[in-house]
Amino acid sequence: MSFEAEMLLGRFRARGSRLLVPTLLLALAAFLAMFLAGKITEQWINIAVYSVCGLLALFGFVFPTLRYLTSWTDITTSRVVSRSGLFGQNYRTVSFENIERVELSGSSRIVLYVAGESSLELTGLPKAKLIAQEISGLCGPRH
Repeated sequence: MSFEAEMLLGRFRARGSRLLVPTLLLALAAFLAMFLAGKITEQWINIAVYSVCGLLALFGFVFPTLRYLTSWTDITTSRVVSRSGLFGQNYRTVSFENIERVELSGSSRIVLYVAGESSLELTGLPKAKLIAQEISGLCGPRH
């Protein structure tokens, strides 16, 4: 199959519940900043508190949110494309022709065993059982 005829069947992200902890950390940073605003008379303590709140918001909310927004799995008519990491540093494409078997491990982890390469793990996808069945069906009757 040529790439011109390739169509996107679906784009899947990890569950949105992965953003619960970063959102709570952002709320904690905002609460601490607002609660301590104007109560501390020492200037250096104010600077330290605001710096800690800013770092908590940056590393606890901004980076995990960017990582979530730049990670997804695409399923096309001829391949599976997985992109993850901060700004998509981990990129992997697997053709359906090279997939030997598809396994569902646990409740939300799909493992694609690829001929001659390391396996590809897809974790945290919603409706993982349905996605694994569809990938297995797209690979052909030999799987």
